[in-house]
Amino acid sequence: MQRLFIGFALIMSGSPAAAQMSVSTFGASEASVCFESASNDFSTNTKPCDEALEDAAITRSDRKKTLVNRGVIHNRNGDIAAAISDFDAALMIDNTLAEAYLNRGNSYFLASRLDEALADYQQALDLGVAQPWAAWYNIGLVHDARKEDDKAREAYQKALEENPDFTMAIQKLEAKN
Repeated sequence: MQRLFIGFALIMSGSPAAAQMSVSTFGASEASVCFESASNDFSTNTKPCDEALEDAAITRSDRKKTLVNRGVIHNRNGDIAAAISDFDAALMIDNTLAEAYLNRGNSYFLASRLDEALADYQQALDLGVAQPWAAWYNIGLVHDARKEDDKAREAYQKALEENPDFTMAIQKLEAKN
């Protein structure tokens, strides 16, 4: 199954998660170092995030963002269970955090839990995820994995409606024609 991660930081390394869209979130203080690590397509180091989360002074806002960012790195490292745990923890703090749903959807996709992935991508859209083209693209990947070509094509087209210059969706549509 082809794997694509897309979002704030395009993860294009040789990891199992190298093909979906993930979205990093930015916080203040030590959490910003974690953000930088999650935004670096090749970083596999969760230590900055771990250290930020150990800081007793971390705000709830920074905690939820740091959990999402560490989850992105866990996905990149192939530690899907740890990623899901981080996204779940972020959603316990704020169940309206669209980026956590998008990224947890990526974890579910990587675990071949396609129904759950699709539900999380849709929830991310419903909550107004900052990069809706990422959610639509990932929905297309789910439909591709299910061999639902018409639905995949429709999702890639919606990704392009949100971001007409989104090369990965353009390539997927061209491959379907």
